[in-house]
Amino acid sequence: MPCSGCVVARPYGKQGRSVDREMRGGYNTEMNSSKLYDFNKTESLVAQAHHRATGEELGPVRINLLIKHCAGLMSEVLTQWLKPYGLCYKSYLIMLMIYSRQETINPSEVCMGIGETRSNLTRLCDELVERNLACRLTSAQDRRRIDLSLTEEGQRLIEKILPDLRERNRKIYAHLGGDATQLLQNSLHSLMKTLEEARDA
Repeated sequence: MPCSGCVVARPYGKQGRSVDREMRGGYNTEMNSSKLYDFNKTESLVAQAHHRATGEELGPVRINLLIKHCAGLMSEVLTQWLKPYGLCYKSYLIMLMIYSRQETINPSEVCMGIGETRSNLTRLCDELVERNLACRLTSAQDRRRIDLSLTEEGQRLIEKILPDLRERNRKIYAHLGGDATQLLQNSLHSLMKTLEEARDA
């Protein structure tokens, strides 16, 4: 159940700073914005470099460039979708991880779920606590452990966001059709496993 009255809510005057500051660490900085990134130009330069060194065309290397560019675009789109709610993408993911549990979740599980360091997670959770969207509770299993839970306000917000994002996401992939979308998902999942094996080799 979401907790209630765990923290004293403060007026949230950091919305813009929270989103902007979070984006400084990712793709969505002014210098890295896809609006300033010419994919065709980059593809052309990389292709020339490969041809000069190997005498070959880009081939599958083009897939790397496409995935990187699409990841950046998706990050920007998600940021735009979440901005009206005053959340950055990582804060949204934290709330999503917490909401996945009926009661509380340990911060270490959240770190693994979103691929974030403990120090960054603490900072992001501090902002959620300041907004009265989340709170910290002593674990019922181990009183030395502090777990995370959503407040009633936080639960209402995530339950408002999820249907909105699902509908927007559905529209993004609608033009591919069901079969192509499933094929893309299967291909990316297979690629992910191959890359994980290459990383761990």
